[in-house]
Amino acid sequence: MSMEILGLLDTLESIILDSTKVPFSKKVIVDEDKLLSLIDKIRLVMQGGVDFARKAIGRDENQEVTAAEAAPAEKNKEDNKAVEVIEQAYQMAKEIREGADKYADEVLSNLEATSTRILRTVRAGRERLTQTTPAGSQK
Repeated sequence: MSMEILGLLDTLESIILDSTKVPFSKKVIVDEDKLLSLIDKIRLVMQGGVDFARKAIGRDENQEVTAAEAAPAEKNKEDNKAVEVIEQAYQMAKEIREGADKYADEVLSNLEATSTRILRTVRAGRERLTQTTPAGSQK
């Protein structure tokens, strides 16, 4: 199980490293679907590991002691670390979405201001033309 999780964590790392960088920040834009799919896979591997251990020693779910419960200290460390990684991934995804939204808002705000200035210039130019053009030659 741990080798599979390590492989999935490597995939998570490569998704983050290969993602588009947000200019002037340490943030990246990630594909939310890829990230959430990977988190689901990590969960499945973690859950599947317990089921696999039960099957390997020939016990069913109704018995009190399972292989996973036999070594709770080590298992709890792995589980806690996995939960921590997943929580960090969710937090990172949230921060990335917020950063991307903020960046998009800034870009749109700048575009709006530029468009407003251009429109003002166009209107002033047309106004000047109507003032200087004789009334009979207007189209």
